Amino acid sequence: MLHTNRFGNLKYVLPALLVYTAFVLLPIIASIVLGFTEWGGIGMPKFVGLANYAALLSDPMFFKALRNTAVLMIFYVALPLCIGLALAAAISHIRPGERMALRMLYFMPYVMPSAVLGIIWRWLYNPIFGPLNQVLRAAGLGALALPWLGDFNFALPAVGMVATWYYVGFCMAIFMAGLQRIDASLFEAASLEGASGQQTFRYVTLPSLLPEIRIVLLLTIIASIKSYDLIFTMTRGGPANETLVSNLYMYQLGFELNRYGYASAVAVIGAIFILVVNGIVHRFLPTDGDSA
Repeated sequence: MLHTNRFGNLKYVLPALLVYTAFVLLPIIASIVLGFTEWGGIGMPKFVGLANYAALLSDPMFFKALRNTAVLMIFYVALPLCIGLALAAAISHIRPGERMALRMLYFMPYVMPSAVLGIIWRWLYNPIFGPLNQVLRAAGLGALALPWLGDFNFALPAVGMVATWYYVGFCMAIFMAGLQRIDASLFEAASLEGASGQQTFRYVTLPSLLPEIRIVLLLTIIASIKSYDLIFTMTRGGPANETLVSNLYMYQLGFELNRYGYASAVAVIGAIFILVVNGIVHRFLPTDGDSA
């Protein structure tokens, strides 16, 4: 009877399982297999073993993409986490109506597709008629009006600041939800003990928000490693590959150069990075149950 119930319940999950297998599991397996081949999209793939991965070790463009991805982590992870935490702590002390308005205002960029935001910000950064440079010139700061997305030094930070603006509201919303979870008696006890606001934040608020910090780290680090659409719509990796990241490099290899085996190897390396990051965050930051 028990086995009958199990097979009877399988029919409810079978449609979702088939969709997951067709659109997620099989492409992942195909990418792993193609990573050991040389294939131009036509004919049968040629098995080359670990040659693609060995070539990656001597590919300067791949390491440049990894370096740019690592730099973007500052804008995708560190800045949104710190700014979002500070905003959540500040907004939590104001009146509920104003708090709701500010939360919606800061969270609004995250609702929009990042590709759309990339197009909007490309216009804002335009060196000739972009509003940013127009404001700088009107304020008498014309020397600071730069071709932001065409400058070798500022292109990557310019894209990164858009990512920071995009994720700040998301981080703030997560932290505000975490602040509502904290028992008010902890703050009352800290106040009775004479703790200052800084001490309360350090010894009560911050440790209590470790589960939320863990979630934010996981999602933003993964987003930084998978970054593609924002960079594609803003710079397409330029100028001179100064904003090239690993996912964009994978796209160029596969869909522009028809090197699908080599592109699959890049994709597998990116997936390994994500798994390693997941493992590190799970290892060193507690879950909700651990923090309790």
